[in-house]
Amino acid sequence: MFSIVRLVIRIAVLMLALMLVLAYFTNPDMNAFKAEVKSQLNGKVSDQTNDPSLGYIADMGVEFTDQIVENLVERKNFYLCSVFTVSLPEGRYRYLGAYHTFYPLQDKDPMEYINRFNIH
Repeated sequence: MFSIVRLVIRIAVLMLALMLVLAYFTNPDMNAFKAEVKSQLNGKVSDQTNDPSLGYIADMGVEFTDQIVENLVERKNFYLCSVFTVSLPEGRYRYLGAYHTFYPLQDKDPMEYINRFNIH
């Protein structure tokens, strides 16, 4: 009976250790988060400029987002995960970065702020 319990505990400790090591090596860095923010912003700009004559404006928007994202994002590194903060005039939005994925830490979507500037 006790040998089974010890075996289960050993497997659980091994799995926990494996998950911690994996978290350490998949902790996203600042460049990964900036790329994700740029991708979302650029996708939003592209969605808003379906008119081919506005393609030039969309290209300018892409360059603009590249410059802005550099100044809007902060990172706190906890080694197993990171917390990224995006500061917009509307407020600050935080994301947990772990296992190469970003999880919002608030209910409000920052893209709602971007939606106010529809290019239609």
